[in-house]
Amino acid sequence: MARDDSIRLRRATIADAEPLARGVIEGLDDYPSFAPTGWTAPSFETELKHLREALADPDVCCLVAESEGALVGQITVLPAARAPHAVDDPALGHISNLFVRRDHWGGGLAGDLHRAAVEAAGARGFTELRLFVAVGQARARRFYEREGWLPAGDPFDDPTPGLTMIEYRYQLHGG
Repeated sequence: MARDDSIRLRRATIADAEPLARGVIEGLDDYPSFAPTGWTAPSFETELKHLREALADPDVCCLVAESEGALVGQITVLPAARAPHAVDDPALGHISNLFVRRDHWGGGLAGDLHRAAVEAAGARGFTELRLFVAVGQARARRFYEREGWLPAGDPFDDPTPGLTMIEYRYQLHGG
């Protein structure tokens, strides 16, 4: 897919909660291919409640990619102290929910969102970032590794998503 110059990145607002929740649920569509037998994604209602709470928090920075009035991608940055598996380190940020709508895969949008999130993290004073990705999510892991993320530690079973996860870390320039 060619790069789409009509896409604009902006900070999400509470009004974006429903399309963001749909984006997360759609982004989890392929998880049953690598998740344990019987795994199910969170419900739309659960994700919507979580997003409404997160978007109301000034420490949470959710960035969206918008094209022709529709959200086509998203990524979130927040302090690691406020994320799952909290770490009380004010220099450590946490990245979550990098999703791009499938009809926009291959055009560089994930990289654009990633760069915007790294920039937002640096502006918030973070010098290092972390994220958790499912071990079986090979496509996402390849992307993060291409972007300079490094595995940090051994895979672990995370009961909240019900998946085996691995932590990745990323050093911000100057950090």
